Amino acid sequence: MYKQLPLLMIFLGATMANAEEFCIVPVAGSEAKLPVEFEQPYRIATSPRTIPGFDGMIVKAANRQELYEFNGSSLSLVEDDFPHVWGFAFDHGIDVGPDGEAFGFGSHPRVIFHLGSNASSWEPIEATQGYEHAFFDQGAGEVYWQATSSDPLKRIKASGASEEVDLPVFNGDQTVSVRTIAEINGALALTGPRGSTVRASSSLWFRPFAGEWTRTLVDLPEGHRLFPTFQDAQVEVGNGIVRIFPSSTAFAPLIFRFFEGELDFVNSLPAGTWEYHAAGQNWIGRIGPWSQSTKTGFDFWKETPETLPPHFLVLGPDKTEAQLIPGLTSQSDVAGETFFYHPRPITFSGETPVFVHADEGIVVLDGVSLSQMQVLSYEEIGDHPTIKSLGGLNIIQSEIGLFFLDDNLSLHRVANFPVKAPWPHEVRIDYVEPWQAYLVIDKRSGEIHVSKDMGRFTTIESDERITGLIGVLPEPTSVLVIGEDQLYAVKQDCDP
Repeated sequence: MYKQLPLLMIFLGATMANAEEFCIVPVAGSEAKLPVEFEQPYRIATSPRTIPGFDGMIVKAANRQELYEFNGSSLSLVEDDFPHVWGFAFDHGIDVGPDGEAFGFGSHPRVIFHLGSNASSWEPIEATQGYEHAFFDQGAGEVYWQATSSDPLKRIKASGASEEVDLPVFNGDQTVSVRTIAEINGALALTGPRGSTVRASSSLWFRPFAGEWTRTLVDLPEGHRLFPTFQDAQVEVGNGIVRIFPSSTAFAPLIFRFFEGELDFVNSLPAGTWEYHAAGQNWIGRIGPWSQSTKTGFDFWKETPETLPPHFLVLGPDKTEAQLIPGLTSQSDVAGETFFYHPRPITFSGETPVFVHADEGIVVLDGVSLSQMQVLSYEEIGDHPTIKSLGGLNIIQSEIGLFFLDDNLSLHRVANFPVKAPWPHEVRIDYVEPWQAYLVIDKRSGEIHVSKDMGRFTTIESDERITGLIGVLPEPTSVLVIGEDQLYAVKQDCDP
């Protein structure tokens, strides 16, 4: 059983968060303009992110095709040619190299932009006007681009200079992605078809820094596909082993052996959600379907194929084969004749624990050995819990209350949590690092509660009804939140 937390403090040394230190103020320039924004004010600002060249937080007005910069007090329209929302330039077209040089793949205007590491504005690379195709080498911080489909690929170095370059072509397929890997003193390349749909690559190549491109044969088992890009792939090198985990969960991770300047394929892993636990140096994979029919056998004229339920694998340090984690079955809900499995069942926390939403409860695994340490049953913590690490606490939130798991894996209930039945989709909890404080937003009441320790809470006084959080601007620290017809900022040490 869990333990009730005392009303006065969650642990010794806890400090009170005085709500009078905080205030909620309107953000100038954030008023709803479109009818859909009055009905759904979250559309005023979405997709918060930091972008080189801007001091504030950049957000996208979902229905205006416009970007705005939040400086802590106001929203101002981004009027520069770049960044812009056209052609997914804002969402997927900004890359920063290891030396801080940044490139932007513009769509309107159709040109590649460059931002030097010490520059403050994006400048177009005139030679790339109207380019047809481009991709980024995250290892070297360089861009490859093509003016037309019949032109050769060229390379733009981190400095912004452009040059012709020799790249592999295989069965008519040109190079579609390159990844420089300094640890093996070389680069990898993928060839494949181009198009609007994601398709598997046709070949993989390796080139030492002082050598030529050589094809690496990748003999994949049936059902495994060669990923289409190195973009955002996680590459791990150690003890002569190169392991590549693609960003898309639809493609198989690959394992190679590097020896005396040569790269050889060793193995592939099942496609799925693979996550790295740094403390345990283990990769943990969730493999299998996200939904599954409850029907089995024959369905009138056809046989329903049997689909295996999700399972979990572990790939240890320097290993080339993954092992099954025994005894784990994914949490699921049944709707009609379909099982729906938990969308993100794996959570990491701190130095050791791994949390898995399993069939019987949240299973706590040792991050190194992956042995079971504890099972938090759904009877104790609710049927629909979320678990996340915030401010050094492992917080479990569900429809029956709020809990935290201490270093000894003892479960404690927060007895005086200010919201009853805090369903995760209705009550949002965030930790603001510069303030060392937790913010609790109750979408139903529109109130914001603040706490230094998740043991004692105070409510920020405001006449405004707050229904969501967009993002946190670190400096000057300000939290951008959603009101009923405009946006507001939560601030600390407000002027009277």
